[in-house]
Amino acid sequence: MDSSAAGVSTNSGFARPLIAAALTAAIVFALALLGIHSRTAFDLASLWPANAALLGILAIYPKTNSALTWVLSALAYMAADLLSGGDLLRSAALNATNLVGVATGLALIRLWASRFFPMTRPSSVVRLSVVVLAASLACGIAGGFVAGPLLGLDRLEGFFLWTASEAVNYAIFLPLVMGGRLIKARKSALADEKDGSLAEKATAIAALAASCGLMPFVGGAGALVLYLPAFIWCSTLFSPRIALVLSGLAAMWVLFAVPVGLIPLYVDNVPLDSPWDLASFRMGIASLALGSLAMVMLNAFWQEAHDEIEHRANHDFLTGLLNRRQFNATAEASLVRQRDGTPNVALAVDVDHFKSINDTHGHPLGDHVLQVVAGLLTAGLRKGDILGRLGGEEFAIILPGAGIEEGTRVAERIREAIAAETLRHGEVAIATSVSIGLVEFQAPANLPRMLSLADEALYEAKNAGRNRVVAHKSAALLKAAGA
Repeated sequence: MDSSAAGVSTNSGFARPLIAAALTAAIVFALALLGIHSRTAFDLASLWPANAALLGILAIYPKTNSALTWVLSALAYMAADLLSGGDLLRSAALNATNLVGVATGLALIRLWASRFFPMTRPSSVVRLSVVVLAASLACGIAGGFVAGPLLGLDRLEGFFLWTASEAVNYAIFLPLVMGGRLIKARKSALADEKDGSLAEKATAIAALAASCGLMPFVGGAGALVLYLPAFIWCSTLFSPRIALVLSGLAAMWVLFAVPVGLIPLYVDNVPLDSPWDLASFRMGIASLALGSLAMVMLNAFWQEAHDEIEHRANHDFLTGLLNRRQFNATAEASLVRQRDGTPNVALAVDVDHFKSINDTHGHPLGDHVLQVVAGLLTAGLRKGDILGRLGGEEFAIILPGAGIEEGTRVAERIREAIAAETLRHGEVAIATSVSIGLVEFQAPANLPRMLSLADEALYEAKNAGRNRVVAHKSAALLKAAGA
C-alpha cells in the first residue's frame, strides 16, 4: 500500500508541471500561428503576441518556469512555422531569437518582482518599459545575425527592424497578459462614486471607435495618434485592466492598418517599403503603447491613493467600521431611497463593562475587544445592513427593510455570538458581552431621533442587568417619530 501511494504521489507530482508546460506550449503555438498569418512586410509579423504571452506566463506563474516548458514552447514555435510552410533550419534560427528575448525579459522581471506584483509606484512603469526594451534589444541583436541569410537584410537593418517589431508587440501584449497581477484591485468601501454612468462609458467607447474609424480618411502621420483623446477619456472611466485592453486594441488596429494601406501615411499612399520606415513606424507605435500604459497606471496609482484617503476619512481607524459621520450619511442616503412606510430597525450596541476592561487589563486589550466585537457584529448582519462605530465602545446599526421581529432576531444572534466568544490577548482571556437597544421605525424618519430612541432602549437593557436585547416600548412614540 505504501509503495502504491508513493507511486500515485510521484505521478501526480510529475503530471502538474507536464500539464502546465503543455498548456503554455499550446498557447504559444496558437498565438504563433496567429502571428505568422499577420505577416505583411519583410516576412515579419505585424502582430506577434506569442513572445509576450510566454514571458507573461513564466513571470506570473513561476512554477511553469521549467526546462520542460522551455523545450515544449520551442517546439511549439517551430511547429507553427513548419505548419505554415517554413523549413527546419529557418524555423530553428527565427524562433531561437524569440527565446533569447523571453529569457532576457524574464531575468529582469524576476530581479524586480517585488516592484511588479503588484505595481505600487510610478517607477514600476519605468521598470516595465526597461523590460520591454531589454527583451526587444536582446531579440534584435540575435535577429541581426540571422536577418541577412533569412530575410535579405543587412545586419544593422535586421537589428533595428527586429528590435522595433519586438518592442511594439511586447509593449502591447505584455501588459495585457500580466495585467491581473500588475494592477492592484481597487477596494473602495464606498464605491457608490463609480467613475461615470453606463451612458457616459458607452459614449467614450463610441468616441474611441469613431476615432479609429476616421484614421483612413484623415491620413498622414497625425492619423496615428487620433485615438489618444478618446482613449484618455476611456482611461478615466474604466478600470485599469479594461483601459489596457482598449489601448491594446487601438494600437493593434494601427499596427495592422498602416502596412496594408488602410491608413495612408503619405499623400500618394506610398507603403512602408523600407526596413527603416517600418522599424520607425513600429517603434513609434511601441512608444504610444508604453505611453498609454503609463497613463493607465498613473491613473490606477491616483485611484488607489484617493481610495486610501477616502477610507481613512470615512472609517474608524481601529475597527475599520464606518465612523459616526459616514454612518449617518450612509444611513440617511438609504432612508431617502426608500418608499414611505418602509419598515426599518435601528440598533444601539454597547460593550458591557468596557471601562473595567481598560482599567484592569490595559488599553491594548480593550482595543482588541473592540476589534473582535466589530468583527462579530459584521458577521451577524444581513447584506445591505449599515454598521458604524460612534465612538468608544458604542456602535450603531440600521437594518433597512426589517421589522421588529427580524430586528430582534438579528440583535439576539449578535448578542449570543459575542457572549459565546472568549477573547484572548496574549495570556489574558476574558469573557465579554453587549447590551442592545432597538427601535422600529418607518421611512421617512428623523434618523437622530431614531438613534436616540434606540439609545433609550439600550440604557433599559443596561439597567436590567446587561447582556440582553431590549426593544423600545412606546409604539405611539415610534409612529409619531416616524411620521
